[in-house]
Amino acid sequence: MSLNKTLLTQALKFKNNTPTSSQTKYFNEQAKQYQSENNLYFIDIKHGKRSQVLDWNRFFIFLSEVGNGGKTISSFEDVECLLAPTTTRQENIENTGDSKSRYISVFDGIVIFQYGTEEPKLYKTPQEIVLNDTPILAVENGETFLNIYDIASKFGYEQFIYLGGMSNSATRAFLKDKNVTFFLDYDIEAIRIYESFECRSKSFFRHPEIENCFANTKYRNEALYRKQLSALPSKHDELQWLIDLINQYSAVIEQEVF
Repeated sequence: MSLNKTLLTQALKFKNNTPTSSQTKYFNEQAKQYQSENNLYFIDIKHGKRSQVLDWNRFFIFLSEVGNGGKTISSFEDVECLLAPTTTRQENIENTGDSKSRYISVFDGIVIFQYGTEEPKLYKTPQEIVLNDTPILAVENGETFLNIYDIASKFGYEQFIYLGGMSNSATRAFLKDKNVTFFLDYDIEAIRIYESFECRSKSFFRHPEIENCFANTKYRNEALYRKQLSALPSKHDELQWLIDLINQYSAVIEQEVF
Protein backbone atom coordinates (compact mmCIF):
# COMPACT_ATOMS: atom_id res chain seq x y z
CA MET A 1 0.00 0.00 0.00
CA SER A 2 1.39 3.39 -0.97
CA LEU A 3 1.51 6.51 1.18
CA ASN A 4 -1.96 7.98 1.66
CA LYS A 5 -1.06 11.66 1.51
CA THR A 6 -4.66 12.88 1.70
CA LEU A 7 -5.28 10.99 4.93
CA LEU A 8 -2.02 12.12 6.52
CA THR A 9 -2.47 15.74 5.43
CA GLN A 10 -5.89 15.88 7.06
CA ALA A 11 -4.58 14.04 10.14
CA LEU A 12 -2.08 16.86 10.68
CA LYS A 13 -5.00 19.21 11.31
CA PHE A 14 -5.41 17.52 14.70
CA LYS A 15 -1.91 18.55 15.76
CA ASN A 16 -2.62 21.83 17.52
CA ASN A 17 -6.41 22.08 17.53
CA THR A 18 -9.65 20.28 16.80
CA PRO A 19 -10.53 20.66 13.11
CA THR A 20 -14.02 21.05 11.70
CA SER A 21 -15.68 18.12 9.97
CA SER A 22 -15.33 19.82 6.59
CA GLN A 23 -11.55 20.08 7.07
CA THR A 24 -11.19 16.34 7.70
CA LYS A 25 -13.98 14.84 5.59
CA TYR A 26 -11.82 12.14 3.98
CA PHE A 27 -10.03 11.37 7.25
CA ASN A 28 -13.37 10.96 9.02
CA GLU A 29 -14.67 8.57 6.37
CA GLN A 30 -11.57 6.39 6.62
CA ALA A 31 -11.58 6.46 10.42
CA LYS A 32 -15.25 5.45 10.60
CA GLN A 33 -14.62 2.51 8.29
CA TYR A 34 -11.51 1.47 10.26
CA GLN A 35 -13.36 1.62 13.57
CA SER A 36 -16.22 -0.45 12.21
CA GLU A 37 -13.97 -3.10 10.67
CA ASN A 38 -11.81 -3.43 13.79
CA ASN A 39 -14.58 -3.08 16.38
CA LEU A 40 -12.86 -0.26 18.26
CA TYR A 41 -13.45 3.39 19.04
CA PHE A 42 -10.57 5.88 19.11
CA ILE A 43 -12.19 9.02 17.69
CA ASP A 44 -15.66 10.49 18.18
CA ILE A 45 -16.99 11.61 14.79
CA LYS A 46 -20.36 13.33 14.48
CA HIS A 47 -21.73 14.95 11.35
CA GLY A 48 -21.25 18.70 11.31
CA LYS A 49 -19.29 18.73 14.56
CA ARG A 50 -15.61 18.73 15.45
CA SER A 51 -14.09 15.29 15.91
CA GLN A 52 -12.59 14.37 19.26
CA VAL A 53 -9.62 11.99 19.57
CA LEU A 54 -10.23 9.61 22.47
CA ASP A 55 -7.14 7.40 22.16
CA TRP A 56 -3.98 8.99 20.69
CA ASN A 57 -2.10 5.70 20.64
CA ARG A 58 -4.76 4.09 18.46
CA PHE A 59 -4.92 7.31 16.38
CA PHE A 60 -1.29 6.83 15.31
CA ILE A 61 -1.74 3.09 14.83
CA PHE A 62 -4.58 3.94 12.43
CA LEU A 63 -2.30 6.36 10.56
CA SER A 64 0.39 3.67 10.38
CA GLU A 65 -1.90 0.97 9.04
CA VAL A 66 -4.13 3.00 6.73
CA GLY A 67 -1.90 5.95 5.86
CA ASN A 68 1.50 4.30 5.58
CA GLY A 69 0.97 0.68 4.59
CA GLY A 70 1.54 -0.66 8.11
CA LYS A 71 4.86 1.10 8.68
CA THR A 72 5.05 2.77 12.08
CA ILE A 73 3.97 6.37 12.61
CA SER A 74 4.33 7.45 16.23
CA SER A 75 4.00 11.24 16.16
CA PHE A 76 2.94 14.23 14.11
CA GLU A 77 6.64 14.83 13.45
CA ASP A 78 6.73 11.49 11.63
CA VAL A 79 3.77 12.58 9.51
CA GLU A 80 5.40 15.89 8.64
CA CYS A 81 8.60 14.12 7.67
CA LEU A 82 6.74 11.68 5.44
CA LEU A 83 4.88 14.47 3.66
CA ALA A 84 7.95 16.65 3.20
CA PRO A 85 9.78 16.57 -0.15
CA THR A 86 12.64 14.04 -0.27
CA THR A 87 15.33 16.72 -0.17
CA THR A 88 13.69 18.36 2.83
CA ARG A 89 13.58 15.05 4.73
CA GLN A 90 17.25 14.41 4.06
CA GLU A 91 18.22 17.93 5.13
CA ASN A 92 16.18 17.50 8.28
CA ILE A 93 18.07 14.33 9.19
CA GLU A 94 21.48 15.82 8.42
CA ASN A 95 21.00 19.22 10.01
CA THR A 96 18.80 18.81 13.06
CA GLY A 97 20.17 15.74 14.80
CA ASP A 98 16.63 15.22 16.11
CA SER A 99 15.91 11.50 16.23
CA LYS A 100 12.17 12.20 16.25
CA SER A 101 12.48 13.80 12.81
CA ARG A 102 13.81 10.59 11.32
CA TYR A 103 11.60 8.02 9.76
CA ILE A 104 13.21 4.62 9.34
CA SER A 105 10.97 1.89 7.97
CA VAL A 106 13.51 -0.75 6.95
CA PHE A 107 13.53 -2.36 10.42
CA ASP A 108 9.76 -2.53 10.93
CA GLY A 109 9.77 -6.32 11.43
CA ILE A 110 13.01 -6.47 13.40
CA VAL A 111 13.85 -6.49 17.12
CA ILE A 112 17.16 -4.77 17.93
CA PHE A 113 18.64 -6.17 21.12
CA GLN A 114 21.95 -5.81 22.96
CA TYR A 115 23.37 -7.80 25.86
CA GLY A 116 26.11 -6.18 27.97
CA THR A 117 29.04 -4.87 25.98
CA GLU A 118 28.21 -6.98 22.94
CA GLU A 119 27.30 -5.33 19.66
CA PRO A 120 23.54 -4.81 19.09
CA LYS A 121 21.98 -7.59 17.00
CA LEU A 122 19.00 -7.58 14.67
CA TYR A 123 16.54 -10.43 15.21
CA LYS A 124 13.93 -11.43 12.65
CA THR A 125 12.93 -14.17 15.08
CA PRO A 126 12.85 -12.61 18.57
CA GLN A 127 12.40 -16.04 20.18
CA GLU A 128 16.12 -16.52 19.58
CA ILE A 129 16.95 -13.86 22.18
CA VAL A 130 18.24 -15.45 25.39
CA LEU A 131 17.33 -13.42 28.48
CA ASN A 132 18.41 -13.44 32.10
CA ASP A 133 16.29 -12.45 35.10
CA THR A 134 17.14 -8.73 35.06
CA PRO A 135 14.71 -6.17 33.56
CA ILE A 136 15.13 -5.16 29.93
CA LEU A 137 15.94 -1.49 29.47
CA ALA A 138 13.93 -0.19 26.51
CA VAL A 139 15.65 2.83 24.95
CA GLU A 140 13.78 5.42 22.91
CA ASN A 141 16.46 7.18 20.86
CA GLY A 142 19.14 5.82 18.57
CA GLU A 143 21.99 8.04 19.71
CA THR A 144 21.46 6.94 23.31
CA PHE A 145 21.11 3.28 22.39
CA LEU A 146 24.52 3.28 20.70
CA ASN A 147 26.10 4.22 24.05
CA ILE A 148 23.64 2.55 26.36
CA TYR A 149 25.97 0.18 28.23
CA ASP A 150 28.19 3.04 29.42
CA ILE A 151 25.11 5.04 30.40
CA ALA A 152 23.02 2.38 32.12
CA SER A 153 25.28 -0.43 33.35
CA LYS A 154 26.11 1.60 36.47
CA PHE A 155 22.43 1.26 37.42
CA GLY A 156 22.46 -2.52 37.07
CA TYR A 157 21.07 -2.88 33.54
CA GLU A 158 22.66 -5.31 31.11
CA GLN A 159 19.86 -6.14 28.63
CA PHE A 160 18.83 -3.44 26.18
CA ILE A 161 16.25 -3.12 23.42
CA TYR A 162 15.82 -0.29 20.93
CA LEU A 163 12.41 1.33 20.61
CA GLY A 164 12.77 4.19 18.13
CA GLY A 165 9.88 6.15 19.63
CA MET A 166 6.57 4.26 19.65
CA SER A 167 8.36 1.13 18.37
CA ASN A 168 7.36 -1.44 15.77
CA SER A 169 4.88 -4.28 16.18
CA ALA A 170 7.60 -6.95 16.50
CA THR A 171 9.20 -5.19 19.46
CA ARG A 172 5.84 -4.53 21.10
CA ALA A 173 4.87 -8.20 20.82
CA PHE A 174 8.24 -9.29 22.22
CA LEU A 175 7.89 -7.06 25.30
CA LYS A 176 4.33 -8.11 26.20
CA ASP A 177 5.40 -10.85 28.60
CA LYS A 178 8.65 -9.23 29.78
CA ASN A 179 9.75 -7.11 32.74
CA VAL A 180 10.69 -3.78 31.18
CA THR A 181 12.11 -0.46 32.31
CA PHE A 182 11.55 2.36 29.82
CA PHE A 183 14.33 4.88 29.28
CA LEU A 184 12.56 7.61 27.32
CA ASP A 185 12.84 11.33 26.82
CA TYR A 186 11.59 13.27 29.81
CA ASP A 187 8.86 14.95 27.84
CA ILE A 188 5.12 14.88 27.25
CA GLU A 189 5.29 12.47 24.32
CA ALA A 190 7.09 9.96 26.56
CA ILE A 191 4.03 9.69 28.79
CA ARG A 192 1.94 8.57 25.83
CA ILE A 193 4.65 6.16 24.66
CA TYR A 194 4.91 4.62 28.12
CA GLU A 195 1.15 4.19 28.44
CA SER A 196 0.93 2.51 25.04
CA PHE A 197 3.04 -0.54 25.97
CA GLU A 198 1.70 -3.73 27.51
CA CYS A 199 4.28 -5.69 29.53
CA ARG A 200 4.35 -8.25 32.32
CA SER A 201 5.64 -5.40 34.45
CA LYS A 202 6.95 -1.97 33.51
CA SER A 203 8.50 1.11 35.05
CA PHE A 204 9.83 4.46 33.84
CA PHE A 205 13.56 5.02 34.38
CA ARG A 206 14.06 8.10 36.55
CA HIS A 207 17.67 9.12 36.08
CA PRO A 208 19.23 10.28 39.38
CA GLU A 209 20.36 13.53 37.70
CA ILE A 210 17.07 14.38 36.01
CA GLU A 211 16.05 17.14 38.40
CA ASN A 212 19.47 18.78 38.04
CA CYS A 213 19.06 18.66 34.25
CA PHE A 214 15.68 20.38 34.44
CA ALA A 215 17.26 23.07 36.61
CA ASN A 216 20.07 23.65 34.09
CA THR A 217 19.03 25.93 31.21
CA LYS A 218 21.53 24.39 28.79
CA TYR A 219 19.69 21.05 28.93
CA ARG A 220 16.10 22.30 28.81
CA ASN A 221 14.15 22.18 25.56
CA GLU A 222 11.48 24.85 25.80
CA ALA A 223 10.52 24.79 22.11
CA LEU A 224 9.63 21.09 22.26
CA TYR A 225 7.69 21.73 25.48
CA ARG A 226 5.54 24.35 23.75
CA LYS A 227 5.01 22.03 20.79
CA GLN A 228 3.76 19.19 23.00
CA LEU A 229 1.99 21.21 25.70
CA SER A 230 -1.57 20.60 24.52
CA ALA A 231 -1.13 16.87 25.25
CA LEU A 232 0.17 17.27 28.83
CA PRO A 233 -2.09 15.45 31.31
CA SER A 234 -2.80 17.09 34.65
CA LYS A 235 -2.39 13.89 36.65
CA HIS A 236 -0.77 10.48 36.31
CA ASP A 237 -0.58 7.70 38.87
CA GLU A 238 3.02 6.70 38.02
CA LEU A 239 4.50 9.74 36.29
CA GLN A 240 3.26 12.64 38.36
CA TRP A 241 6.87 13.45 39.27
CA LEU A 242 7.61 14.01 35.56
CA ILE A 243 4.51 16.13 35.02
CA ASP A 244 5.48 18.25 38.02
CA LEU A 245 9.00 18.83 36.68
CA ILE A 246 7.69 19.76 33.24
CA ASN A 247 5.22 22.21 34.78
CA GLN A 248 7.78 23.67 37.16
CA TYR A 249 10.36 24.47 34.47
CA SER A 250 8.07 24.89 31.43
CA ALA A 251 10.46 22.67 29.50
CA VAL A 252 11.31 19.07 28.70
CA ILE A 253 14.57 17.10 28.63
CA GLU A 254 15.74 14.75 25.89
CA GLN A 255 17.54 11.61 27.00
CA GLU A 256 20.60 12.38 24.85
CA VAL A 257 21.83 14.79 27.57
CA PHE A 258 22.98 11.72 29.50
